[in-house]
Amino acid sequence: MVNHNTLPKHLSFDEFSSVKSVHHKMSFIYMDASNGNVLDILPNRRLSFLKSYFLRFPLYVREQVETVCIDMYEPYIHLIHSSFPNAKIITDRFHIVQHINRSLNAVRIHVMKHNPKYYARLKRYWKLILKDASSLDNHHYRKFTSYKYLMTEAQVIDDLLRLSQEFETTYWLCQHLKQAIKHKNISLLSDLINQSNPYVADSMQRVLKTFKKQESYIINALTYPYSNGRLEGTNNLIKVIKRIAFGYRDFYNFRSRILLISNTMVHLEIKNHHHISMTMVLTLNMSDYLTNTRL
Repeated sequence: MVNHNTLPKHLSFDEFSSVKSVHHKMSFIYMDASNGNVLDILPNRRLSFLKSYFLRFPLYVREQVETVCIDMYEPYIHLIHSSFPNAKIITDRFHIVQHINRSLNAVRIHVMKHNPKYYARLKRYWKLILKDASSLDNHHYRKFTSYKYLMTEAQVIDDLLRLSQEFETTYWLCQHLKQAIKHKNISLLSDLINQSNPYVADSMQRVLKTFKKQESYIINALTYPYSNGRLEGTNNLIKVIKRIAFGYRDFYNFRSRILLISNTMVHLEIKNHHHISMTMVLTLNMSDYLTNTRL
């Protein structure tokens, strides 16, 4: 049973592929962003359903929620504004970078289709194009497939970017956006989002339009330490649970299994030689835990 008299200060919202009987086969999941405890799983992610669910919590309880971390799913924004009056919306950093990479990848595919001679190169080196430019090897020459001479990773990228000014401009804009996010440079990110970019590809223009609309939420992602990382990890765990069971027919059995496993994970604290502590979350059962720690 869910306790409707309390909510944590920091929440994470997401959805996952559920059983066939639920609406659009997608279920809603939310957790405490501070400790990773799954609070509840709902059989529906429609806005009207979620509103009726959260309005069961008294207003004073919902007012205590300070932040809610989400992806860029629009109904969640409306839900938070209507149900959590004091909550700051945080756009998950992973989804921000994912939007940037998808737009750049769309440009790569467009250039690939219009340059048959470079088709194989653009298809083979897509990971290199998405790689952080500062991490590209610029010193070690080696053999690259489809190239006659020894080259560095940076030279391969330079060669591919020469195919299109639109491709090159979009590439460097994506690189600067990702660097701003990585180093939490809010002023640079805001400038990149709001500046005029006439030579940028249409796919990137649509992403920038979305970023402008949700700019304050993206800035919150660089300001607050919370993200949907734990929730995305739980979603991967859910996929494993479903695969091991060869699927579930009943939603509530599936829900019970997820809550049982995800909320009984053992936290082990390990210290290295420099006495720096870090927490590792391991899905061990209690007998394995007792054996490994010799208790």
